[in-house]
Amino acid sequence: MKKLVIALMAMCCGWQLATAQIDVLSITPLPETQGKGFYHPKFSPTGDYLLLTGANFKGLTKYDLSSGQMTRLTDVENAGYYPQISDGGKVVVFREVEYKNNRRFTSIKSINLENGKVSRIDKASRQLYPFTFVGGTLRIAKGKTIKSKRLATDMRTPVEESLIVAIEDRSLVLYRGNKRIVLNPNGDGSYIWPSISPDNKHIVYMALHDGCNTFVCDLDGKNKVNLGYLGAPVWLGNDWIVGMVDIDDGHQTVSSTLKAARIDGSLRQDLPTPDTKIAMYPAASTDAVAYEANGQIYVMKLRVR
Repeated sequence: MKKLVIALMAMCCGWQLATAQIDVLSITPLPETQGKGFYHPKFSPTGDYLLLTGANFKGLTKYDLSSGQMTRLTDVENAGYYPQISDGGKVVVFREVEYKNNRRFTSIKSINLENGKVSRIDKASRQLYPFTFVGGTLRIAKGKTIKSKRLATDMRTPVEESLIVAIEDRSLVLYRGNKRIVLNPNGDGSYIWPSISPDNKHIVYMALHDGCNTFVCDLDGKNKVNLGYLGAPVWLGNDWIVGMVDIDDGHQTVSSTLKAARIDGSLRQDLPTPDTKIAMYPAASTDAVAYEANGQIYVMKLRVR
């Protein structure tokens, strides 16, 4: 199915491919990560470090992009599954999974990067509650209840609105303030990989039931734009989405390339990764993309025109 989708995109969608709007300035492998099995990079909001995790999202490691210093933050299970970072980058919030009587429980914890202190934010639960930082305040969505806890004072910009986007029972859900809204812009089905643009104006997501395509819509779920297949989509600024186009043989991934697309669907562009044929799970800042390739992390510097 995935191969068919990609072929149809190339033949039918009519994207403008000729005029590149993003220049790849350099690609740097992070040598300290070679052979260490690191995956799913995430940029800090300040862009000075990456969070890395291991296989199956085990543990979290901080990688300082200027010095190359690596600091192990935690070894707990599932810590690398969508961790969140405070606005100034000084506090990281993560999940910890534990099993009791063969039942899975998830708790939410924080770590202060300045003193290494780990604190429990929410007790262990059978539910996987979505959470995000709003400035220095952590917001946890629990159905109709929003739990807030101030964790950091390192805010860089004023916060105008509290927004959390999540997948619940395969639906696309937005928490706006204390209001829970089921969006499902492509109708009932199965949604994955949602995130909100840095300017809080748009949502990107993938609709598995709608051609396995990636879409961008407004916060109310309207004006959706089809960007084609872009796995694990992330925001590069407010106007671009970066994702992977991965192909498998039914058992394992045989190739994966990175592509960028404008959110209005007017342009789709390759981001070449000549050192590897399998580049996966990108992260983006305003002028860089980090990605994994066979357990090693690479950083691609960009100029967006």
